Amino acid sequence: MTALDLIREFDRAEKRPAADFDVSTFEIGGVARPAIVAPVPSRLVWPLPLPRRGVLRTFVAAGYAAGEARAPIRLRVGISDHRIYEGLGQVMLTHADRGWTELRADLSAYAGWKWSLFYRPERISWRIVLSADATGGAPARALWGSPEVLTDSQSARQYSTRRR
Repeated sequence: MTALDLIREFDRAEKRPAADFDVSTFEIGGVARPAIVAPVPSRLVWPLPLPRRGVLRTFVAAGYAAGEARAPIRLRVGISDHRIYEGLGQVMLTHADRGWTELRADLSAYAGWKWSLFYRPERISWRIVLSADATGGAPARALWGSPEVLTDSQSARQYSTRRR
């Protein structure tokens, strides 16, 4: 069940660079998805609390304008608490990749009750980070299709109540 739709939270995201981002629907390989279009290189950061048993899921693709060289791009998912950054997953897209590629990251360690007096992950506003890195000199666009945080129905209800 979707607990958090990052496209709906797009306006809250910190964008680097500040311009050249867009939200649109793209059809790739016969599958249409709402997507965040990001320049390469770029970074999107959402400061949010997370639901219990959460999994970030997005479908990624590279977008090239007609006549552009098709250099590979690396797309990464990570999380930060303002002190450290932890990489959770990545994928390298080349010109041979023609469809949507699923990218998942387990977020379950960043919410819920833990046996600790000091570590309270549900009280932290985590920073979900989506990064697009250029591995060549050619310009490209990263497509982050249907980025969302999934969880079970009980955790989604608890999360919805907690965010209010």
